[in-house]
Amino acid sequence: MHVRVLWQQQTTARTTERPERPERPEQPERPEQPERPELAQSPDAAPRTARDELRDLARAQREAAADLRRQAEDQANQVIIRNGVPVVPPAPAIPGIEVHTGGDGGIPPQVVDLAYGAYAMIAVMVIGWPLARAWGRRLERSGHAPALSPVMGEQLQRIEHAVEAMSLEVERISEAQRYLTKLQAVQPGETAALRSGESR
Repeated sequence: MHVRVLWQQQTTARTTERPERPERPEQPERPEQPERPELAQSPDAAPRTARDELRDLARAQREAAADLRRQAEDQANQVIIRNGVPVVPPAPAIPGIEVHTGGDGGIPPQVVDLAYGAYAMIAVMVIGWPLARAWGRRLERSGHAPALSPVMGEQLQRIEHAVEAMSLEVERISEAQRYLTKLQAVQPGETAALRSGESR
């Protein structure tokens, strides 16, 4: 703000120093004349003056910014004392981050939820751990299979004998299948030799 005011003051001072030129009507072209030394220096002098003005303006802006920075540092370093107690300045605001200084008298609700969750987890661990161990030991002790009743034993024996008999019959059927496959594979002259040589 201070820099803008300085710049406006300098621009208004510049405009008041130079009177505006009235527009000139176009003049017909003149034949080329040799340049005069005074005229040759005046166009070069005007840009140098403008450059100097721009440099002065930039220097003034830098000095004004430095003054503002110094004033801000001085204000930041001042200690304000009210009722004999130094006042701490508030923390600067960071966009997107809320800083709770405790002035509103409450704890943020997210912190309260986290605390409730932590207490509940600790309670479950303290109570649940011994209960889980006791239940696991009970399952280990009662993990032995109960003895079979005599009726179940007899039924299992009968099923076992039936399975053995079925396996013998399946073996006989597969043997007969192999024999028939052999007979179909050999030629007719060799069939008689097989019948006489192989007896069952």
